[in-house]
Amino acid sequence: MAGRPQGPAGEAALLGTFVHLTLELLMQRPANDRTLDAAKVDARTAWDEFSASADWWEWCAFADFDPDGPEGREFRWRAWQSVCGLFRIEDPTQIEVVATEQFMSAKLGDAPVRGIVDRLERDSDGLLVVSDYKTGKVPDARFRGSKDRQLRLYAAMLAEHGELPVRGRLLFTSHHTQLLVSFDPVEVDECVRVVSEAWSDIVDAHGSGLWPAEPGPLCGWCPFVEECDAGLAEVQDRRASGRLKRSAPAWDVAAPVELL
Repeated sequence: MAGRPQGPAGEAALLGTFVHLTLELLMQRPANDRTLDAAKVDARTAWDEFSASADWWEWCAFADFDPDGPEGREFRWRAWQSVCGLFRIEDPTQIEVVATEQFMSAKLGDAPVRGIVDRLERDSDGLLVVSDYKTGKVPDARFRGSKDRQLRLYAAMLAEHGELPVRGRLLFTSHHTQLLVSFDPVEVDECVRVVSEAWSDIVDAHGSGLWPAEPGPLCGWCPFVEECDAGLAEVQDRRASGRLKRSAPAWDVAAPVELL
């Protein structure tokens, strides 16, 4: 939307994209062919597609990241370890896959919602389950809200198309951890209410052209931080207090101003 510039994807998002591509290929195979050796083949195939993407090269340029040097090798190693992590959570040969990377679209309340479900599957009772791959850290229970909400919105969209899933699974492949998400109708309805309110706020902001700043830790990785007074103040404060990582692209931008 107008007023919301788009910058390059972050490294964590790119790693997630590569891992998702690999797991998509793996889970599209016949069940008995979903082995670690097959995953190696799929990872090479996924890398050919991923490494040709504009997002990858935009990030390398933005972060002064050498894709062929030690940083690039470390990136690929972390991604492969995340792929291997799926095998420590579940046996892929035992999953009854219904669909992978399933595009969904529905109107929930007043909000038009679209999303891509990583994986739909049937459990041993034949009931529909939503599984979502996560390559980041496992959140503390206090901060799970947004991830649970994401799966409940998928559940609401699937219900609009005829079947409410029985539960969701958050598969944190880099940390070999699975978290289950309930799809109680009351909880799903509450998520629909929240997204409807968010959509109303977006419509209002688009109409006025005013988007309130929400500074925080990720300002250090924002390519537009120099154009945002609140973001610039945030990174300067974080560097001064030792809370900004030296690896943050905004590290130099946040340097104290030297008076002549």
